[in-house]
Amino acid sequence: MTRKRVFFTAPPGRMQADFWTAEARALADALGFDVALNPHAGKPDEATWAGMLRGVDALMTTWGAPRLTAGVLAGADALRIVGHAAGSAAELVSPELFRRGIRLVTANPVMAQSVAEWALMMTLVGRRHLLDYAQFGTSRPLVWERREQAFDLAGATVAVWGWGDVAQRLVRMLKPVGPARILVCDDFLTPAAAAAAAGVEKVAFDRLFREGDTIHLLAALTEKNLGRVGAAELAAICDGAVLINCGRADVVQEAALLAELRKNRFTAILDVHFAEPPAADDPIRNLPNVILTPHCAGASTRLDRYVLHVLREFDRFFAGKPLESEIGAERAVNMTRAALVGHGRRNA
Repeated sequence: MTRKRVFFTAPPGRMQADFWTAEARALADALGFDVALNPHAGKPDEATWAGMLRGVDALMTTWGAPRLTAGVLAGADALRIVGHAAGSAAELVSPELFRRGIRLVTANPVMAQSVAEWALMMTLVGRRHLLDYAQFGTSRPLVWERREQAFDLAGATVAVWGWGDVAQRLVRMLKPVGPARILVCDDFLTPAAAAAAAGVEKVAFDRLFREGDTIHLLAALTEKNLGRVGAAELAAICDGAVLINCGRADVVQEAALLAELRKNRFTAILDVHFAEPPAADDPIRNLPNVILTPHCAGASTRLDRYVLHVLREFDRFFAGKPLESEIGAERAVNMTRAALVGHGRRNA
């Protein structure tokens, strides 16, 4: 078997060490891959990237990788597949990548599993209104008389905005717990797909907020979705409901969110924030109906697991087997765009 050349884009330092553990290196060798790591500590120009990609069969990218433009790909004479050892590939891809027929896979499913577990946990925490009565160390007293406020998911409506990897895994995890309804709003969820995911009802955007007892914001951060959750949607949330966001803060308008939360009508559980970390004097820190976590929903995943996933996808590709996490051109450009992070604060 002819060994294939794999090139990894992250610069020398901590990232290379965290991604390329002994286990990852051993798997690469066992699968017949010769791995080369980016030797440049700075930001190479297009010509330098083009030179490094000459003779490379498979390219493994991650955070901070260059956009794969015609200039970067000019020297990629043997490149047949790109594996993104991270989540969204929106800012990685270019029309040139797909014009050349280069395939694209990502490690998004690996990260999505961890995020979906967090979302399930917070669904139960929120539905049982844990914040209202539970003692947390010495910072909050036990409120015994409020124990009747703990509800299970039976009879509840869970509303999900988005139908990507996280949302689909969350829905699968929710079903055994038994919510009465699962509502989903997503432009790419077809009626056939909704029917295939038995028990899922595709609904219009506004119904999520009017009808959800627990509302998950899992849509990608795109120009269309930037600040899409505003005053009208937040005002429509039922008293006693729970709003959970482990996607991106900027799909919500910050001022509108603060205004509605100050009414103390519903609980918000937020893993993502308009500024990270939130400042000590950020008003979101002083609201009694808010649970905050430090953008850790997907952080429990070891970075080398992304590499292991991509290497196995490379192996399937070169063996002519079906890929498990391929991303096409349309989906790639509709994934979260990191360049939009922070723009939610500009929405009134």
